[in-house]
Amino acid sequence: MKVLRTLGKLLISMGVGVLLFVAWTLWGTGISTSMAQDDLESEFEGISPIEVTSRSGDLDGIEVDPSFKPRPGDPVFRIVIPKLDERHMVVEGVGTEELRKGPGHYPNCRRGFSKPLCTDEDEVWPGEVGRVILSGHRTTYGAEFGALDKLEEGDPIRLETKWGDFTYEVTGSEIVLPNARDIATPTSKKPELVLTTCHPRFSAEQRLIVSAELTRSST
Repeated sequence: MKVLRTLGKLLISMGVGVLLFVAWTLWGTGISTSMAQDDLESEFEGISPIEVTSRSGDLDGIEVDPSFKPRPGDPVFRIVIPKLDERHMVVEGVGTEELRKGPGHYPNCRRGFSKPLCTDEDEVWPGEVGRVILSGHRTTYGAEFGALDKLEEGDPIRLETKWGDFTYEVTGSEIVLPNARDIATPTSKKPELVLTTCHPRFSAEQRLIVSAELTRSST
């Protein structure tokens, strides 16, 4: 009986431990991300306006000052998804540490970034010709892209930057394998936005991809 009681207590302790781990993973990590977002908002407000070559309202693409080379984890712009009531600071980089702060912007390979989490091509900023590629969590660390599957064709997504605001409209979505490298290619003949997250929920077997095109520009 003593052995059974000891075993029972051990199993209960293990069960409680598992529940605490799950609770932290699903909700506790969100607290950490929320605090990081507050810091990023403050840091972003302190960034000076960034020069671009463009005409106000031009949908043919702009060119952001090439000297703008943020470091891993730096705030780069804000994403607002009205339909999902989501508003988050986006950081530079899509590594583990960066995505714990919020959605990450896929960078080009330079100091601080290494493959496969960067591209050899020029990275694309909001408003520029090419694909702005963002990655975010679906179930942990704020789950900012948790309801990405609810987006439909025509839904707006706004990117607020230090060189202007840019509104993209969803054109479609698809499910792909994690190694579908063509999705992470920033090359395109028009200004586009691509959001990526894990699929299905609580799994990393596939990726949910939402694509959008620039429809409104204010610089």
